[in-house]
Amino acid sequence: MNTTAPGASHDRARSPAERVSGFTRLPRRGRNALLVLLGLVLVVDVSLYLSEPDQTWRSIALGLAATLATALFAWWPPAAVVMLSLTALLETATNEGGPQLLHLVVVAGLVVYTCPGWFIGAYVVCTVALAGLTATVPGAFSSAALPVLAMVMVVSAGIGWALRTAHRRVRRFARDIEQLEQARREAIHVERERIADELHDIIAHDVTLVSMHARVLERVDDQALREQSIRAIRSSADQALADIRRMLRIVRDDRPGTPADHGAHASVASALDEVTSALRRLGAQVTVRARLAAEMSAAIEQTIVHVLREGATNIAKHGAGAPVVSVVVETVDDEIRVELTNTVGDVARAPYVPSSGYGLDRLRERVTLLDGQLVSESRSGSWVLRVHLPLR
Repeated sequence: MNTTAPGASHDRARSPAERVSGFTRLPRRGRNALLVLLGLVLVVDVSLYLSEPDQTWRSIALGLAATLATALFAWWPPAAVVMLSLTALLETATNEGGPQLLHLVVVAGLVVYTCPGWFIGAYVVCTVALAGLTATVPGAFSSAALPVLAMVMVVSAGIGWALRTAHRRVRRFARDIEQLEQARREAIHVERERIADELHDIIAHDVTLVSMHARVLERVDDQALREQSIRAIRSSADQALADIRRMLRIVRDDRPGTPADHGAHASVASALDEVTSALRRLGAQVTVRARLAAEMSAAIEQTIVHVLREGATNIAKHGAGAPVVSVVVETVDDEIRVELTNTVGDVARAPYVPSSGYGLDRLRERVTLLDGQLVSESRSGSWVLRVHLPLR
């Protein structure tokens, strides 16, 4: 499953100014449109300069510099604003004020779209100051042009603000959609884990018993044992079919919750009877000692049920001959202890049943979530599965 955080790829694509100081780079289509427009403007400027031989090289250079500076909005907005301000200032200093100030006013929309509030404020102050200086240049423009420049600046800034708001809304919607998609993927993953747990904890147990008794039928000639195995196969198969039907109802049910919430709750007492009967049908000598607290949470009770079923399934798979099995479930102080011990015997004589280790791994996860401990180890010719679960 993909673990990349939403928006991570977008962060990698952002410019340094955007990541550090809150500047926003133009979207790809906006950058392309800006560059195409500036290319056309550049062609027109060059044509006008060539058709007017009285233009000075200084004014031509300032005009080209302003056009190229505007292109920086596609990558580095603060640099674009600084360069445009410098060209307007140089034009005013050389008594040629006017065109570059108009250029600086027109790009107000780009400034509002790409720059943070503090930078927009600095831009407005700088533009107003340059307008005041330019008004002192003879022949630059009349004082009546100042309201027109202000109106152009306000309209351009308004367009930039509207586009910026729309762009932020689209990005917010995209993030929301990504978060919803991530939540959907996680919900599907959780549901698959739940179904896999059900398959292993219940159906795999019944199918293992069917497999074990089928192998018993291949090895023994005693009619009584064969009839016992046939009854066990029939019982386990019927139980597996019932569990499959119940699982299908759970999968089709729209109600949230775990299998226990849908009527799949099993008590420790019923689980003890179930695993004891199953192991005895396999020929195991089973002793049980149960002494539980009067009250326990549903999560702890279901975990104990899983421990008993997983332990019994492993004994059925790997126990050789007629193993001696001890099952202990008791409350000691503030914790519940579950221990299943079985003799190993002659492993070479035991029927081979493949095992993936999935059940024990998932059981360890369940126990860990409840702050418990699980130990599975070989000890003096026996195999021990021990689980401690705190009651509080």
